Amino acid sequence: MNIYRNTAEIPAFRKPVITIGSFDGVHRGHQKILERIRNIAEETGGESVVITFHPHPRKIIFPKDSSLRLLNTLDEKLELLQKYKVDHVCVLPFSVEFSQMHPAEYVENFLIKTFHPAYIVIGYDHKFGLNRAGDIHLLRSYESTHNFKVLEIPVQELEEISISSTKIRNALEAGNIQDANRFLNHLTGSPER
Repeated sequence: MNIYRNTAEIPAFRKPVITIGSFDGVHRGHQKILERIRNIAEETGGESVVITFHPHPRKIIFPKDSSLRLLNTLDEKLELLQKYKVDHVCVLPFSVEFSQMHPAEYVENFLIKTFHPAYIVIGYDHKFGLNRAGDIHLLRSYESTHNFKVLEIPVQELEEISISSTKIRNALEAGNIQDANRFLNHLTGSPER
């Protein structure tokens, strides 16, 4: 797995299949996204690319909010992403300026210009750009003009409970280690199918 820490380092990927997110915990829902980008990359002769940010966007947007407790460190996250056999991870600096980017500018000047995606795979609740105003509909509006496809992964559920990093944090804070472990799915040593 190759790791890039700024946009200047990023090479021209072959038919990149990208996904974007914090991936805190790399939980079961994240694992479904990773599995999908790997499979599409294999089927199309492309490369799987995860775009994540450091520090976590909430730490920049809400610097006085000390309530966010991340599920893993950056090194632990990278170790987990390697376990799920991603080709490339771009750990990009998140800043106030980046958070102020208009959603269309984010798509055009960040995603398209930097990554030239063949596919963009996102979770059902993915939002981006200033005030998190960008969504799947905006991404899809660029598909035909920029020759990429957008795929959405539906909410992943385990026994009727949607999985999210926040629910895992809440389970840990409540001392419910069993549920947190089931949501994370890291104890088996390999991805659950």
